[in-house]
Amino acid sequence: MIITINELFLIENDYIILNINLIRMKFYIYLFLFPFSMFSQGVSPNGQITGTPASYVSVNGALAAENVSRNGSLNYGTGISFEGTDDYVSFPASVYFSGNFTIECWVYPRSFGNWARIIDFGNGAGVNNILLVYTNGTSGIPTFYVEGAQFDANQAIIKNQWTHIAATLSGTTATIYINGVASGTSTFSTPPANVTRNNCYIGKSNWGGGDAYSNAVFDELRIWNTAKTQTEIQTSMYRQLIGTESGLVTYCNFNQGVSFVDNTAVTSLTDLTSNARNGTLTNFTLTGSISNWVKGAPLIFDGLTSASASSSAYAIKQAYPSSTDGLYWIKNNSINGGTPFQIYADMTTDGGGWTLIMTNSSTSGWTGTNAILRNESSPSISACYSILSYADYIKKSSTGFQYMLEATTRGRWGGIWTVNSAYSFVSTSNANTNITFNTQFDTWTYPHDGGIEARMPYYASTASGIVTTSIDPGGGSWWGTLITNGGWNPAPYLGCCGNGAPGIIWYWVR
Repeated sequence: MIITINELFLIENDYIILNINLIRMKFYIYLFLFPFSMFSQGVSPNGQITGTPASYVSVNGALAAENVSRNGSLNYGTGISFEGTDDYVSFPASVYFSGNFTIECWVYPRSFGNWARIIDFGNGAGVNNILLVYTNGTSGIPTFYVEGAQFDANQAIIKNQWTHIAATLSGTTATIYINGVASGTSTFSTPPANVTRNNCYIGKSNWGGGDAYSNAVFDELRIWNTAKTQTEIQTSMYRQLIGTESGLVTYCNFNQGVSFVDNTAVTSLTDLTSNARNGTLTNFTLTGSISNWVKGAPLIFDGLTSASASSSAYAIKQAYPSSTDGLYWIKNNSINGGTPFQIYADMTTDGGGWTLIMTNSSTSGWTGTNAILRNESSPSISACYSILSYADYIKKSSTGFQYMLEATTRGRWGGIWTVNSAYSFVSTSNANTNITFNTQFDTWTYPHDGGIEARMPYYASTASGIVTTSIDPGGGSWWGTLITNGGWNPAPYLGCCGNGAPGIIWYWVR
């Protein structure tokens, strides 16, 4: 049997996959002898670019949290891979430029085809064109072109690694930035015409003919109606935007697809500004690792701002191991339409990565309805709060996720469990017993019908024990309860073991 190199290795952006179909396994091998980098430019081991956060590289050597998934379906941190033959994205006719402006994009070139474009917005060959080109000819040197005036950057970019390229026009001064550092300036005598441009492309030329289609991955395309300074570019280049930032004309974060899967139904590139000039994908295969949605640029998803929202406390901790306890921003397309929201995270206990999903400090106000969603915009470790209805989207996987209970004092009167089946945090079943008790806080009897029973807490919404581990939450012995609406302080928790009125209870997921 002869196995070719193409059969043996599949190149997926930043690493090489050893493909052994016979045993249906993938081994990720990080090679030192091939010109493929698992680091982005700016986070490379040779320190080319200064001021780059070291946290882009996670503890396992993979790129940072843009691809730490939740249930395998994280819908951000992607880019679009153009295969260099006929793929392109077209935008609707509009007025995109009328004075000072900035164009930014992350680029991962696989080859330097002749005059391959990042963008080419114009009205045909040589008519009102504004170009940002990642390779002048086949040199790999970025070029900036505004209606006949052009100049080149002072350096070439590198194939098979991520580079941030920006071009600004401030009055008559044009500047190209590579990875946030100025790489040449020139004087352009004429500002861009304030006209509608009808042929607006990513990855394609208005000239056609000898100009190549782009063979590259693009991410985070931004067009501003202001000339950004070097400091402004450096401040935001590694972070996603919201789309409402002042001066933002068009913003595409390339997060509509899912990396390397069948995306044949995802043929639009969303402009997140209020202008909503969405791009249309043309000639993309939208399956596999080329001509598809793929892994995006090495952005920061540390959860410290809404623009850098991650998917969970667990995802943040994996990518940024030095994260500390406190408030973080996360988002999920299945929660509030993907709008970022704050959570409280425990980044310390048992390795950290816990998202707080419930705090019960009082019986007052709890109902069978709000037990799964209460004060959701105000995460608190001291006041009543619940995001149980979000927890299924925050857990790290459908099975093998963990939950943690604590009471009275953090780190006491509870423990950590692993869930071995695909149970839901809003399940109404009392049969969710395929769980493993990993760690016990304090000394108490487990399982016990006068305390916490051997089942994942479930949502018995009409019973006295609204959220409970008790097999009989409506009467008899309903200890092991996390939320009730009266008669306890704040719930009958561990009557078996001297902590039946714990004062406060916390519930966490990772």
